[in-house]
Amino acid sequence: MSRVIPEMLSKAFAFLIALNIAAPARAYDFPLSSHVIREAYFLGTRQGGLGPDFLARYARTIPELKQGTCMSEARIETPFLQVAFYASKAANYSAQDAVRDFYDKPAVFRMYLNICYMVKAPPPNAVTIRVLQGKKVLIPVSEERTPYAEPTAEGSYFPSNGEKIQLEFDPNKLNSTLTIQIDTPDGQHAEISFDLGALR
Repeated sequence: MSRVIPEMLSKAFAFLIALNIAAPARAYDFPLSSHVIREAYFLGTRQGGLGPDFLARYARTIPELKQGTCMSEARIETPFLQVAFYASKAANYSAQDAVRDFYDKPAVFRMYLNICYMVKAPPPNAVTIRVLQGKKVLIPVSEERTPYAEPTAEGSYFPSNGEKIQLEFDPNKLNSTLTIQIDTPDGQHAEISFDLGALR
């Protein structure tokens, strides 16, 4: 009897370790459970919750693609992050309100790209974007493109030096590292990745 209990505890401990290795904690959350929505709500409403250190994990600069002082960048918004953003801005909003508004509701995964690469860039749709998960190309459910000009002081004007792109994807089809391949019409190429296993 004295040997059985330590052996049972040892096996239980090994099982718990295996679970932690197989399923990393706090990875990309979708679909959003009511518990996860509450976590997003409290992150968004907590002082400093959506601070620069947290948000930096959802953004990448693209040093290969630049024009003058303008550096290209990419940013993603997971459904979890969208709930946190909404809660951070809504007045008189509770965790119960967030669950009511987001639980079991349609959602999208958003990707924002500001691509600067040449002065007087061609009209939108000149930049080629491929989003891959492994070797599979992901097709966005929606796409919006506009000319991009480097942000400047109020009142000044710069001609378009790139393209601003917003893509939306079905969050049910995302579960691992996303690779974004970018090709500009003047022959420049860049590639960046986001590890969804390290994001919420």
